[in-house]
Amino acid sequence: MSRFKTSLPIVPVLAMAVFPIAACSSGGGGSGSPTAGPATSQAIATATPAPAPTFCAGCVGPVTNGFNSDTGIAAGPIAAPVPASFGSAPAQFAVPGGASFDGKSGSYPANAIFPLLSTTLKPASPGMSATTAQDATLTVIGSSANSQNLQLTIPSLNLNVNVNFGENIVNNIDGFTFGTSYVAAGEWDQRPGSGGPVQSSTAFVLGYQTPASAMPTSGTANFSGLASGTVFTQGSGTIIETQVNGSGALSADFSSGKVTGFLVGMSQWDGVKSNLPWNNVSFDANIAPGSNRFNGTAAATSAPGTAFSLSAAATGNINGAFYGPAAQNAGAIWSLSDGSKSAIGSLTLTGH
Repeated sequence: MSRFKTSLPIVPVLAMAVFPIAACSSGGGGSGSPTAGPATSQAIATATPAPAPTFCAGCVGPVTNGFNSDTGIAAGPIAAPVPASFGSAPAQFAVPGGASFDGKSGSYPANAIFPLLSTTLKPASPGMSATTAQDATLTVIGSSANSQNLQLTIPSLNLNVNVNFGENIVNNIDGFTFGTSYVAAGEWDQRPGSGGPVQSSTAFVLGYQTPASAMPTSGTANFSGLASGTVFTQGSGTIIETQVNGSGALSADFSSGKVTGFLVGMSQWDGVKSNLPWNNVSFDANIAPGSNRFNGTAAATSAPGTAFSLSAAATGNINGAFYGPAAQNAGAIWSLSDGSKSAIGSLTLTGH
């Protein structure tokens, strides 16, 4: 399943420009369709064949780069992302029969302020630096099965934006979030309202956290779901980015507090009709005693050698939490860097 990424303007507006930077292998989302050749004349019996699909409009070549976009940030070192951190707002905790993003267990969220778990890359001089926004909050003003009204507020990134989509927060196509009943995630780029260089790029998670008193203290559980990420590399004088999508999984041993997992099947659309493979990734983390949160490390376990894939030596972080009244869901922010390229991303998972 492909994910969309939103471009958020610095100046608050009601309508956002949403652009896909990855698409399914059938070649949707931004690919050019073949067009008919010139009409045949009466003197020529054979038709001019339709031209083959060409590389996607707006992409930074060569074609081997796949579908991508230009950040407008001057080429330079791309920092290793820092571990994600929660915003300072009070946590929203899940309760049996209470609100959930998909409305399956109770009401839909309304007038709820969530601290964001996030990590950010932003322009340096030159290149990109890494930071977290510990003042990041997202207020769900209102939501339903087919609507969402969100207020994103991050003073340290100069963001105060209202976001409206005519779809549910976690069950949508055009929205910039995805997820499960109790946890939502996504990524955005922040650009000036009239276009221009990326001012910040952020991966985030929010949700109804499991109360510490409701966390399991024994047994194991497996979680699986969707993973998405943004990858940055050097272009021709600027830094370019693409999006990768795939599957994620975690296994939690609540007796020991050990959490392990992986990303698999991660890929990038090639801009024409198929997908380019990206790295597989492993996770090794621990649940903080007396809490719902886990923190640990990430490492690449494959290196397919495509333009945006990282080397086999790439390492990074995973930071997440359990969500739902009885830890039914998990969500996390992950990152990787090999000293040349960097990636930040999110995943939302359901226990089974």
